[in-house]
Amino acid sequence: GRRGRVLWLVRLQIVLILVCSGGASANSDDGKASLLLEGADAGDKDVYLSHSCIHDEILHQRRRAGRKEYSVMPQVYHVPREKVERVRGRQLLGVSSWRAPRSNVKKPIRIYLNYDAVGHSPDRDCKNVGDIVKLGEPPVPSAPGTPICSPHGDPPLVGDCWYNCTFEDIAGEDKKQRLRKALGQTVEWFRKALAVEPVKGNLRLSGYSACGQDGGVQLPHAYIEDGVANADLVLLVTTRPTTGNTLAWAVACERDQWGRAIAGHVNVAPRHLTAEAETLLSATLIHEVMHVLGFDPHAFTHFRDERKRRRDQVTVQALDEKLGRMVTRVVLPRVVMHSRHHYGAFSQNFSGLELEDGGGRGTSGSHWEKRLLMNEIMTGSVDTRSVVSKMTLALLEDSGWYQANYSMAEHLDWGRNQGTEFAISPCNSWKGAYRCNTTQLSGCTYNREAEGYCPIVSYSGDLPKWAQYFPQANKGGQSSLADYCTYFVAYSDGSCTDVNSARAPDRMLGEVRGSNSRCMASTLVRTGFVRGSMTQGNGCYQHRCTNNSLEVTIVPFINYYITLH
Repeated sequence: GRRGRVLWLVRLQIVLILVCSGGASANSDDGKASLLLEGADAGDKDVYLSHSCIHDEILHQRRRAGRKEYSVMPQVYHVPREKVERVRGRQLLGVSSWRAPRSNVKKPIRIYLNYDAVGHSPDRDCKNVGDIVKLGEPPVPSAPGTPICSPHGDPPLVGDCWYNCTFEDIAGEDKKQRLRKALGQTVEWFRKALAVEPVKGNLRLSGYSACGQDGGVQLPHAYIEDGVANADLVLLVTTRPTTGNTLAWAVACERDQWGRAIAGHVNVAPRHLTAEAETLLSATLIHEVMHVLGFDPHAFTHFRDERKRRRDQVTVQALDEKLGRMVTRVVLPRVVMHSRHHYGAFSQNFSGLELEDGGGRGTSGSHWEKRLLMNEIMTGSVDTRSVVSKMTLALLEDSGWYQANYSMAEHLDWGRNQGTEFAISPCNSWKGAYRCNTTQLSGCTYNREAEGYCPIVSYSGDLPKWAQYFPQANKGGQSSLADYCTYFVAYSDGSCTDVNSARAPDRMLGEVRGSNSRCMASTLVRTGFVRGSMTQGNGCYQHRCTNNSLEVTIVPFINYYITLH
């Protein structure tokens, strides 16, 4: 038939293991200061801008002796009429007077932004080039201006130090406009994503708020006397410098009687308020406001069940024999349910979703484990490909404070339908495109949307025992957050789907790039070309899924294809 004649004419063999799926590209994040990246020249490799979260570092700075992490201000909430009637009836019968609130009590969350403190902290805001300002709380006995912040020092010093201001650290009018636009979009996103039980009347804040301590922001007197109208959460905004690739940070500083955040402090570094960083900043602000709302191990202790009782268990920490170390997992009901559906992990061996144990004090414990969720927005590093998954929305809903709109969740490809073993086993047992072990060959990223390279790093010291996937104890992947796992990372010009950023298709391989193309390993060579010493390579080919069969176009200019079942 016609399909058989195609195979005869072009004399090819295609070697494929491909699942019909779509999604974001493979991800990479952090490395180490003292390392050597093996393989080809890094100039043609993908370098993504990313944000490193320091949420827990900021909280640690605020939990000093004599300080409080947050203050509590009780609020008055509407009581549904139906609830009042049921309460009266139960009281007459002498039974419990509590009734679970109706789901329609919750309304879209109203986040109020206060910009009064922008540029008004002389010891913390950069006004002129060469100004020396505080990051955190430098030691009191130190000489003026010391210690100086040194993000690239040995060891690096990125907090509780003095910062030397540059021109990029000054928040001019153009940067202030970008700030308002970005935060406005963030507020609108959360309005669509989360609903909350609204307060009755104005949101009232405490006169003894923790928001103003340790370089925080003093609450306006009117917020204490009169409250804030049409608000469920107030975010106090500043534009102070940060070090490294931290674009912003945010913490909750005041809670209501149920533990829900009603005030928080958001800081955005002026040097990242640029057109180039706009997309990354949008993702970063969603990430940081998630911390304020409840994605924070210190908020976990306040989580409530459907009856507003404190939850018995939010996380479970145990020694995991498979992984060879202590692991903390979130065991909340909705998180477990959505995780099971994502991974296809329906075995009883899957008990919860791991939290990050790497990244140091700024990241560990307050993010999803990057090995398992890779480009999910609540992992410890954020980039332009980060997506909000149902698991993150589920965690906020499991807090008891919010109702999540799951239609706002995005498609997370990493780990999808990979089964229980993927979710509970070390990555050196993973199969297929989720693992690579040599720098000598390129390959396809896990979702086959790009051709990539395998970054294997030689570190100056041995990796932890549980991360020693190679005979050489100092070799591993480039990301400590992803447990030093090795996986293909997309070349900057290796996309199969993005024709604008990718290199020209290889005529010898008969490549075609476009939204329907995927990366495949093959031995295809067009007539009149010679491959050379490599008998197999990777190329981008159009595909489609029809009746559970995969069809791959191999000679697009005559519209022939082969079918794999």
